[in-house]
Amino acid sequence: MMYSNEAVLEALRRAQFRQVPWPKRPRVFEFLRQQGLIETMRQPSPLVPGYHAPVDIAVLTSRGKAEIGRLERRERAAEWTDEKALGYALAARAESAASAARAAGSAAAHKLV
Repeated sequence: MMYSNEAVLEALRRAQFRQVPWPKRPRVFEFLRQQGLIETMRQPSPLVPGYHAPVDIAVLTSRGKAEIGRLERRERAAEWTDEKALGYALAARAESAASAARAAGSAAAHKLV
């Protein structure tokens, strides 16, 4: 399944704030785990009376933290309105595609002059 840049950014934000117990994860989390952007971590039980089973939650990996930073920078760019609906690609592929698009736009602008 292909996810949009916007869906990936939102899922990474949810994992960043540790809001998602792994058993209740959305499907995009499986994709992010395969990409090495998130992993599971055992959340300790609260220190309150009674038994509370530990819960595995989704957390960002170091690669996931770098990727959320990259996507948030792209979100602030003027091109985000077009990019957010595009299929998500990992940083290396996305950056090279963005560079190629800028170069093509620059070349087209030079032809107009």
